[in-house]
Amino acid sequence: MTANIPIHTFKDMGIDEVMAQIFHWTEPPRYNINEIHSHDFYQLLVFKKGGGKHTIDYGETTISSNSIHSVAKGSVHLSKRAKQSDGFTIAFSSLYLSQLHQFDSAIQYTDFYNQSSVLKFNNTEFLELSFLFNELHNNENNRSYFLNILAAILSKIIILKKKDMSILKSDVLVHRFMSFMNINFLDKNLVEKFIETESISKINLARKIKQSTNYTLGHLIKEKIHLEAKKLLYSTNLSVKEITFQLQFEDESYFCKVFKQQEGISPNEFRKKCG
Repeated sequence: MTANIPIHTFKDMGIDEVMAQIFHWTEPPRYNINEIHSHDFYQLLVFKKGGGKHTIDYGETTISSNSIHSVAKGSVHLSKRAKQSDGFTIAFSSLYLSQLHQFDSAIQYTDFYNQSSVLKFNNTEFLELSFLFNELHNNENNRSYFLNILAAILSKIIILKKKDMSILKSDVLVHRFMSFMNINFLDKNLVEKFIETESISKINLARKIKQSTNYTLGHLIKEKIHLEAKKLLYSTNLSVKEITFQLQFEDESYFCKVFKQQEGISPNEFRKKCG
């Protein structure tokens, strides 16, 4: 049993445009925004005025003015905006992002936006972006120009914030491994199976992973299992013992010990906090 997190798509929201869309917060939402959920597209939540809390992959942050919350495809999140907050959401697809990358591979669009992050800007930086935001809003129906303005926004954000992110040169092999790991993270032999399929040594794979993400293979797998544990605690009624069994830990006490080392609180405390 896996965590039952809703995954929203452009199609199930009645949107035929597969490239990009603006969601205005003054309009009725197209899905239940009051439950934790995921998307098969990328989102930028642009906060002109802050207020409230935003949980991304079960980490909570305070919403501040002049900030953009970048939510990667597949990340789970829940935005609890305060009434006084103001802004809008830009959604864009994998297809759009890959086309940008093909057009200009020097700007690592995929690497940057595949990491969910909270980006804060000073007044000057946000003013520069606001000019582009206004152009985007004023040209929603001019699709060609709209998509070009969005490209300018995505590249401008990277230019302003790439020093704050651990973004190194993209590697297709790394992306294939991440996709493989996200599906097979409970397989004890996942690394061996992947390197056999890819005809690469474990040493070379580990080196590429370290160069691209700054993490080891073991760390990435450990973080993926921890995220799944948080999903199960949040969105299912499984007991801690049942989650221990499902995630293949040797016993409940060891699972609780590992969880607390990573999260700072016990599984039951995490569940109470989320409730």
